[in-house]
Amino acid sequence: MNWRRVLVITLILAAAGASGGLIFKEERPTMADVRVPEVTAEPGGFARAFEVLPGERLRQQEVREIELAFGLGAVHYPEAPADMFILGGTAYVAGLGESARTAGVLVNTKHALGLYRGAAPSTILYLPAGGPGVPLETVLDYAAGDFEGAVLVFGVGRFPAGPPERIRPALPDEGFVFLAFRPGTPAESWRLQGMRTAHLPGRGPAGTADEVLARAREADPWALTGLSADRRAVESALIVYRLEAVEPAGGFVEPPLVDLSAFDPTIHLDIRYAGTRNFAGFPVYSAPRAYLVLPEAQRLARVNARLREQGFGLKIYDVYRPLSAHAKLWELAPDKGFWADPERGSRHSRGAAVDCTLATLDGRELEMPSDFDDFTPQAHRDYRDAPEALLHHRAVLEQAMAAEGFVPLAKEWWHFDSPVWWEYPLRDVPLD
Repeated sequence: MNWRRVLVITLILAAAGASGGLIFKEERPTMADVRVPEVTAEPGGFARAFEVLPGERLRQQEVREIELAFGLGAVHYPEAPADMFILGGTAYVAGLGESARTAGVLVNTKHALGLYRGAAPSTILYLPAGGPGVPLETVLDYAAGDFEGAVLVFGVGRFPAGPPERIRPALPDEGFVFLAFRPGTPAESWRLQGMRTAHLPGRGPAGTADEVLARAREADPWALTGLSADRRAVESALIVYRLEAVEPAGGFVEPPLVDLSAFDPTIHLDIRYAGTRNFAGFPVYSAPRAYLVLPEAQRLARVNARLREQGFGLKIYDVYRPLSAHAKLWELAPDKGFWADPERGSRHSRGAAVDCTLATLDGRELEMPSDFDDFTPQAHRDYRDAPEALLHHRAVLEQAMAAEGFVPLAKEWWHFDSPVWWEYPLRDVPLD
């Protein structure tokens, strides 16, 4: 190569460098190439997260005081744990269908990580609308900044819609709420869990954590879903929690509610408030399910075994009753002297009371002095003006229940309480 050609090439390279247009530039995106979240508030706090460590045993956790969490849990024992998301004291648990089931009081937790109410945020961010979507991992890395410790980020926002679904029309955007956890240094990957929302979240920045959480609840989370770190966010409001510690969880309530059908399949069920054969004349429960707290389920199984030795069976009319269902029945009751005031709560709503009758081994009910939900003196235990066979049936049932510690109610021959009913919390877990 002659000296004239070398001089020309050198001059071209020098001119390109001086103008900032480097010829040999590495084509790798940086934060300067994409939109970045804006800081809308910097409270500067540090939070303490809790964690339920994975294990074989389901533990029943109080969720009313939990602000945010995600993990694995079930609404009832012995259901298998499924994806779980807690937002503002409500637990969303993946069920058999598309939409999540909710539990406002308790959830059986196998693994969870999150924050109790009142956790201090460090930063509130807003990724404004406009321009191309930003990979969620990029947004999260920017939110964590240069903090070297564990970080939890909650977000609510809009994402480009995925493929159309059979049950939902195609939309230009989808709404999501999500939680992301990075356990330590920036080199570690994010753990993500998300929920689709029924409505698109509101637009615009938020100045407080409460405003972000309110926006998430208004968008109405409805279905749990995996959310990949490369999913692109169109717009998002974020709460960043820098964690000073991740501690073992507390607030467990024992014992869990047990599904009687799984616990003792030989107990017959006729859940009257799930059908029309009750005083209301219509279903009050969403499903004919029967639950008791574990010690009382064990006690009832012993009653059933005792009766089977005598050639009888046990049939259940009602056991655990959600608080909201009890309040509805109270409103409809023709004689409130037979019902516990919802302000005080029913022992049924503690999973600590049983409405039952005597049956044959194949489940046929034996006649009693009155029907279930009878609000007349015939339902009283001291009523004697009935055929001897009916009084005998009532006595056999009462003796078997009392032998295992159940306490009979004077006004209702079918009702029996746990001898330690006050040890169990009132609950409003749905019967689905």
